[in-house]
Amino acid sequence: MEKSRTYNSIINSIFGVCASAITVILNFFVRIILVHQLGAEINGLHNLFQSIVSVMSLMELGISSAMIIHLYEPIKNQNIELIKGIMSFYRTIYRLIAAAFFVVCVFVDIFLMERLVTTTVDMSLVRIYFLLFGISFVVNYLTNYKRSILFAEQKNRVSMGVTAVCEVVFRSVQILLLIVFHQYIIFLLLWIAEKATSNTICAFYVNKRHPYLKRNHTALSNDKKQAIFNTVKPLVVNQTANTVLHSAKSILISLLLGNISIVGYYGNYQLVISMVEMIYTQFGGAFTTSFGNLAVENDEKRMATAYKKAAFVMDWFACIMCAGFYVCIQDFIMITFGQTFVLNSISVISLTLNLVFYLVNIPVISIQNAMGLHRLDAFFMIIQAVSSIFLGYIGGLLFAMPGIFFGLLIPLIIFTTIRKGFVVTKEAFGMKSIDYLKFIGFELFKVVLTIAIASLICSRLSMQASIFSFIIKGFIAVLLGFMLPAILSFRSNEFKYACSLTHKYASRLLRKKR
Repeated sequence: MEKSRTYNSIINSIFGVCASAITVILNFFVRIILVHQLGAEINGLHNLFQSIVSVMSLMELGISSAMIIHLYEPIKNQNIELIKGIMSFYRTIYRLIAAAFFVVCVFVDIFLMERLVTTTVDMSLVRIYFLLFGISFVVNYLTNYKRSILFAEQKNRVSMGVTAVCEVVFRSVQILLLIVFHQYIIFLLLWIAEKATSNTICAFYVNKRHPYLKRNHTALSNDKKQAIFNTVKPLVVNQTANTVLHSAKSILISLLLGNISIVGYYGNYQLVISMVEMIYTQFGGAFTTSFGNLAVENDEKRMATAYKKAAFVMDWFACIMCAGFYVCIQDFIMITFGQTFVLNSISVISLTLNLVFYLVNIPVISIQNAMGLHRLDAFFMIIQAVSSIFLGYIGGLLFAMPGIFFGLLIPLIIFTTIRKGFVVTKEAFGMKSIDYLKFIGFELFKVVLTIAIASLICSRLSMQASIFSFIIKGFIAVLLGFMLPAILSFRSNEFKYACSLTHKYASRLLRKKR
């Protein structure tokens, strides 16, 4: 059983990274075309719309995560009636959410849009753009629900593979039509079609694998509904805090710093950050499903070992990604978009630190998601959300963009990295707070040290921004990201596990080729 979980985690991670890499490349091309064909203001609107809709998406209430949590056990025990009941209930809830989301979208469009946007683009067009942007999420809610069972049975790779293929097809058409027609509306219509197509293909696959879900109207017991809602309540609070941290930057920049184009400048950096997070969270998603199945067995010692091993490997990748982001991002923005779009160095430092803590937090958040432990820190997540908005706003007034970023970073460190880490690891497998602090502190030290040394070396090169300098700096970051964690941790059990696991699957792959 352990072998199967490990295998699924590795395969899901590989598929996730490959699918995310495809998304990264496509989104870079789309963003470049968007800026050069439609201008900085449309780029800024696109980024602001994403932030607004992310906040609106809180009405999803974490239902999808709760459903996956409650699907682990019936899937393991092959309880088909319970699976049917949960999936039928999930479909009903998502239809209601889709209707509510559309109503809120229309309200924001009519009554709030002028307050949130300062732009030279005609406001009637802005409203049409936002409505179409919102409809893409309505379509997603109506067609997405069957994907949850793929995650619960560790078939994430199917969902990610379908998404990647649809993105290749539709994003390619988007790029072509943007060049030919220069119309943002066409771009949005194709985005809606992409979501509908991707979800329909996944639903077809699920129906083939689980034919009993085709015309499923099985009622779920009230007790089970109540159990799901009990999972949802604290989950909402956690998701609210996370959404605030992700969306508040663009909204605060738009409110405090003027024209929508500035949001677009930040949006170019956020695009890269989102891609890094997307790739990294594939490891977290694979770990979540694997840990969710392991938690059913309730073996605390094995869970603690699994957490340390997974966190070590994931943080190793964080060293590479964060160092690469810091030393390469300015060159990338300058080469891709031009000098005008480059932010100051303090803003980049603050963005990098936000990225570091976000990535290092993912293993603990994965455990929380897998076991449904969101009740443990729900109250403190409310404090985090409120303090993030307050400190980000005050920071923006006093220190402009860097102040916003640092204002949002402080609550993230206090309430997620420290507080959440304490309570989740203690509840899940009895880890002492001091042991967690030592472990996470050393992981953070490795990431920050890698960034610092990579930055010091790259600053000595004195090269102007170019593709050559971008490649050289990226190579230095990757090399240091691989070497430093190995040097600092080569005696640890986690390092030995990572090496043995790599050797095991590399040997298996070579045997298959022979």
